[in-house]
Amino acid sequence: MTSKPTDESATSSAVESVTDLESLRDRPGVQFHEETERVDSELFETLETLDDMAVVGVTNGDGDVLLMRVTEECALKLPTAEVGPDEDYAAAARNWVESQAGLEITLDSLEGVWCHEGRLEGTDRTTTRAFVVFGATPEVDEDGTDGTTDKRTEAYTVGWYAELPTDAAVAPGTRRFFD
Repeated sequence: MTSKPTDESATSSAVESVTDLESLRDRPGVQFHEETERVDSELFETLETLDDMAVVGVTNGDGDVLLMRVTEECALKLPTAEVGPDEDYAAAARNWVESQAGLEITLDSLEGVWCHEGRLEGTDRTTTRAFVVFGATPEVDEDGTDGTTDKRTEAYTVGWYAELPTDAAVAPGTRRFFD
């Protein structure tokens, strides 16, 4: 595998919409990583069916990070929403955190884009899966209350963590929120 970050700094103002990843490639302050790996036909076929992902590092006022388990069987991880073709990564990220964790958020930054290309062994065929990573904070009311909604939380477990648990799943960009 090869990895090529295009920029080492990653900060920007509030993020409203992200639909065109290529437009982010040369955007100042956004890391753009690309990895290529030769894969067998079984893995290639699996990769072709997977959606892109929007990963959200939600940090509260104490510096703790929101982690969740969507089901009893899955590992703790940053909120991670599937993003289909022509969908908005930012909207998917906000909607996922609100529906799964019951928390309204503001996407404060675009931390980076990780593109994983699978190249089918012995051919020139490729398939790509992207992970767009956002930094976020809970919305806060005038009285200082966070944006917890009245909606029923769908996730199995939701909590705030100062350190990344050793058994947590690590999506691209996760460690940026646990320095």
